[in-house]
Amino acid sequence: MNLLKNRVFTTILITDVIQQAAIWIRNISVMFFIMSVTNNDPMAVSSLNFVEMVPMFLLTFLGGIIADRYNPKKLMFLGDFFSFISFVILGSLISKGYIIAIFITVLISAIVTQFSYPASQKYFKEYVDEQDIDSAIGISQLLSSIFPIIGPFLGSYFYFTFGIGKTLLIISFMFLVSLALILTLPNKKFEKIESDGFVEDIKLTFDYLNNKKVLKVFTKMLFILSFGIGIAGNLDIFLVTERLGLDEKFYQFFSGIAGIGVIVGGGLYIVLSKHLKNMKIVYSLIGIFAITVFIEGYSTIPVLTMILQFIDNVIGGLLSGYVMTLMTKITDQEYLGKVNGVTSTLMYFGLMISSILSGMIVKYSSIVVAFSIASLTFLICFIILYRESKKGLLDEVNN
Repeated sequence: MNLLKNRVFTTILITDVIQQAAIWIRNISVMFFIMSVTNNDPMAVSSLNFVEMVPMFLLTFLGGIIADRYNPKKLMFLGDFFSFISFVILGSLISKGYIIAIFITVLISAIVTQFSYPASQKYFKEYVDEQDIDSAIGISQLLSSIFPIIGPFLGSYFYFTFGIGKTLLIISFMFLVSLALILTLPNKKFEKIESDGFVEDIKLTFDYLNNKKVLKVFTKMLFILSFGIGIAGNLDIFLVTERLGLDEKFYQFFSGIAGIGVIVGGGLYIVLSKHLKNMKIVYSLIGIFAITVFIEGYSTIPVLTMILQFIDNVIGGLLSGYVMTLMTKITDQEYLGKVNGVTSTLMYFGLMISSILSGMIVKYSSIVVAFSIASLTFLICFIILYRESKKGLLDEVNN
């Protein structure tokens, strides 16, 4: 396959895999750590997610603008470098009992990611041929989808074997390896839009979005989807322990089955993407999503819940591939960072408010209510895309 001979593509792919592994180990380890010191308080878990989402919401657009204005390779290097340093220092602090440092770790990690990710996307856009973008994104999604399976196992193993302090030091070493790989990327001078500063960049970005009606529709869709996903996805651990009445250690198996679903979805996307590009596929998947999430929240049968979780993640894998390919193809390279910044900011805003809301719903109502609300948001998203498709606004996506 030509893609595997593309050195830039494979390098970015490997660094993404390393970073994803590090993030999953961090997320699972931190979750168990926070639950252990707060006696399984759902508000504590949702608050941790809120802390992570705040910088994503505030800085993602800025990160996209910076990625379009400055050297992407340097931005990627600095992002991993600061992650490396923060995990070394804060891993040492936590091992000495400074519990508040865990929130600082998540905060710093979330901040630097907002500058390095859009920079890597520019390399992706520039060095992958357009006819290979479908396959490239499919491969990237497929590799990333491995981590919902092995991530909970890795995070659990490192946390229960080494403790939170040493685990964060191990994560720092992983970022060091990623740093070394980034240095091998070519020093490319990317085209950019000349402007007088950030204010004009913001104006140019929104003017561009106004002229790309399909991007406006998908931006709205991504916000609504992220809100629903933030509510349902944030409660998986409580779905296992409270709704199903299982031990918290079963969470890693529950997540593993979900991860297999994402892999299947990613594989199906690679196979189907060149043949099924009609928008009916996208909104039909979202409609099914609304139904399965609703039933999942009501289920008290472990086997049924796991089957629904599998189906949800197959759909998620397919949707992720379709939407990412669309956004990459129809966005000009010089606007890619900024457009990703706008869409990601809205997604993080949806995840941020739904993360804190999910904890409140479970604490003062029930998991059933939370999953019902998530299902309703997916239904709204389905209606929006269906209506826009009937109006013909999304016809260019079908070509």
